[in-house]
Parts: sequence; structure tokens; C-alpha cells
Amino acid sequence: MTSAGDDRPPSRPPRAGDSRPAAPTDDDPLQETRLSGAQVYRGKLLDVRQDRVRLPDGGEALREYVVHPGAVLMIPELPDGRLVVERQFRYPPNRAFLEFPAGKLDPGETALMTARRELVEEAGYAAAEWTRLGVVHPVVSYSTEAIDLYLARGLTQVGSRLDAGEFLELLTCSEDELYDALDSGRLTDAKTIAALALYSRWRVAPARSCRVRITGIVQGVGYRDWMVAAAQDAGVDGWVRNGHDAAVEARIQGPRDACDRLLERCRRGPHAAQVDTIVVERSLPEADLAGFARHP
Repeated sequence: MTSAGDDRPPSRPPRAGDSRPAAPTDDDPLQETRLSGAQVYRGKLLDVRQDRVRLPDGGEALREYVVHPGAVLMIPELPDGRLVVERQFRYPPNRAFLEFPAGKLDPGETALMTARRELVEEAGYAAAEWTRLGVVHPVVSYSTEAIDLYLARGLTQVGSRLDAGEFLELLTCSEDELYDALDSGRLTDAKTIAALALYSRWRVAPARSCRVRITGIVQGVGYRDWMVAAAQDAGVDGWVRNGHDAAVEARIQGPRDACDRLLERCRRGPHAAQVDTIVVERSLPEADLAGFARHP
């Protein structure tokens, strides 16, 4: 199963004491080499570092940046297509912003674990289907922050659980209403704008090519045979197999509407199945996929 980071460049281990993400393995003529560094401030949120680096021409310079644990943003989509957003006051710019729900990773959490937790805490929804739309780096000039973007579907309202001192308003907007807010200047949050663009691109893409991981009571209940029949009926190419940790893994490729209908059916599965979560990861199209069958 492709992980949330498998579409990023391969990387070498970071050097000792380097708090930045590992560098790509490819030799980049623009790469700067860290020579030394120190933590210059540590607060409840901010971890500020100052490093001395060697430049591509052999010279040296200072680089100041904020170490960030990473974050996730969720686009909760209701059955009628409307999207759940929130208004939240942000102290530094001294105003409330229109945003999709988001939150930073806690220690030991994966991006998907954080997304599931934050969606409940902030918006009061649990989601059955998670599609990773991509990743953005909001402030590449002075922060290590990377934000994974997820589309959350198959929502069940469970009630929000805001942290103490956290206040926000929940709203629902259509995609067009969010673009109107963008045009009028009411939507200026960078991560929300980026997520909206990737959501729109995913929604209208003519074809899908992705890997799928289905968890719950899905092995030993006929899920694979059921999915073969469902995919063949939908006209979707690919394969399905039993994976690790009692999950079912699949590769699906085909027209957008056919793949989306198949994914919606996969939330239920055969009668004896009890599906917990479906995680969808985009992947590159494979020219040799034809038909749909069980994978060894």
C-alpha cells in the first residue's frame, strides 16, 4: 500500500542535529549544506533555529527558520456536495478567517491519525472515506511546515470536542460560494485556497488512478470476490488482495464517475463486512491494467 509520503522524492537520512526534513538523494546544484546550528528560541508553539550553511559557490551564510511538526487540513464533503468550513480568530493578523478544519500533528501521529482526530474535535464529524489530495509547504522561506490535504467523505455527525480556549463557527458552503469568497477577498487563508484548488481538480478529473486500503471486518467475509464483481460491473480496471493488519488493498483505474461509484459501494461492501475506513491514495496511471481480478 502506498503511504502518504510515497509520492515525495526519496531522501537520505538527515545529518545529526539537523531538524529539517531529509534532503533528496539526487545531487542538486542549488543545495545548501548545513555546517552548524543552534536553537535560539523555544516557546509553546515556536521552535526557532539559526544555522550556518555553505552556499553552492562555496561561501557561507546564516539561515533562520521555524521547526514545525507538520499539519493536516481536511475538506469535509457532505452528501449534498456542500463543504464544511469554519470561521476562526487568528491573533497575529487580528481577525477571523474562513478556513477548512486543520491541525498540527501530535507526537507519534501519522497525518491520517491527526486528520481523523481533528475532524471530530473541530467539526464534529467522523469520515468513512479519506482521499489524500496532496501536500503543500505554506512558508518555504522560514519554516519546515508541510500540510497534508485530505478530502473526507461518508460523514457521520458525532459532535465536536473543542479544546479549552478554542472558539470557532462552523459553516457549510458550496464550491462556488468558496470561489466567490476568494474573489471578494473574504477567503485569504493560503492552505484553504490551495486545498480548494486541489479539490476542484480532483472533482472534475476525467479519470481516476489510485490505490485503496479498506480496514474493518473485511477479510474472510468475501470482500475480494464481492469487489471483483462490483468493479467489473462498474467497468473499472485493477486488482484486489488481502493486505497486512487484516486490511483489503486494491488498485483501481478508470473513468471518474465509475471509480467514485465503486468507492462509495466499497464503504458498505458485502453483507457480512463491517467497513471502518477507506483510504485513497492517488497514483500514476498504469497502461497495462486491463480488467479487474483478485491479486495473489
